[in-house]
Amino acid sequence: MTRVLDVRSLRKHFPIRQGLLGRTVGHVKAVDDVSFAIEGGETLSLVGESGCGKTTTSRCILRAIKPTGGEIRFRTEAGADVDVASLDARQLRPLRRQMQMIFQDPFSSLNPRMTIAEIIGEPLLVNGVSSAAERTRRVTELLDLVQLPSAYLNRFPHAFSGGQRQRIGIARALALNPTLVVADEPVSALDVSVQAQIVNLMLDLQDRLGLAYLFVAHDLSVVKHVSHRVAVMYAGRIVEVAPTRSLFDAPRHPYTEALLSAVPVADPRRRSQRIVLEGDVADPSNLPTGCHFHPRCRYATDKCRVETPALTEVAPNHAVRCVRADELTLTAVPTA
Repeated sequence: MTRVLDVRSLRKHFPIRQGLLGRTVGHVKAVDDVSFAIEGGETLSLVGESGCGKTTTSRCILRAIKPTGGEIRFRTEAGADVDVASLDARQLRPLRRQMQMIFQDPFSSLNPRMTIAEIIGEPLLVNGVSSAAERTRRVTELLDLVQLPSAYLNRFPHAFSGGQRQRIGIARALALNPTLVVADEPVSALDVSVQAQIVNLMLDLQDRLGLAYLFVAHDLSVVKHVSHRVAVMYAGRIVEVAPTRSLFDAPRHPYTEALLSAVPVADPRRRSQRIVLEGDVADPSNLPTGCHFHPRCRYATDKCRVETPALTEVAPNHAVRCVRADELTLTAVPTA
């Protein structure tokens, strides 16, 4: 497979300003030394608690915000390897069509004053498809691709359910034939009965079009179903990354173990073994020394409080950021 995206030591620090002169007195380290890669046709899921840096990472990759440091290597349609992090607005423009996003909220991400034909056709118009007939033809193709009838072309978003609106959002994201799609919690705002339909649609589109997905989520039941690999984030850093089955069957980081224990199991005969994390989520403007997770970790030792762990491979394609990874035997909590 061809590598589509290679993120290296990505950082995004937001300045904290005070006083009349707006002097910088500190930084919020929203993303701090994040590295991962995505192959063509692969889904990598970013998971973690709210505020861990998942969405900020995805916005940096799409250059919705400019990263503070690091590289975002992207392979273009022409086969060139470019660093998206270093490009200016003019250089970014031709890459926009190759990197698209599916938004979390299908209600607020569609313009209520535009018809479905205008919403899906807008990326085509912006990128030089001036013929109305050509845009209509392409929009009709896209509606068929996301399993919506072409009779909906001239309707407005308020006429559709949440699942239908998300299908429209997916069609808009695919209008320009991207190679990378960032899906920012694409099913979290939908009814549970509809989530499976949208997830299965995305998997079908990936198989048909060879798409690479960066899937940002917090629902590990969905993540297990859609992902080839999973990266767990905490306090702006990836603390574990592994193939999906390896991570669910044999977690190697205490934070991953705690996340897995919170997944509900659809079996009334099975008692929950929930691991409740004590303390507060690490403050990204005042991070703990050593391992950022140690104040909440039940396995922490004095070494964890002073030594900053590196992301180290502990098994084939399985890396973890924990100084005790080789010592601990963690619980693989059943999720199905």
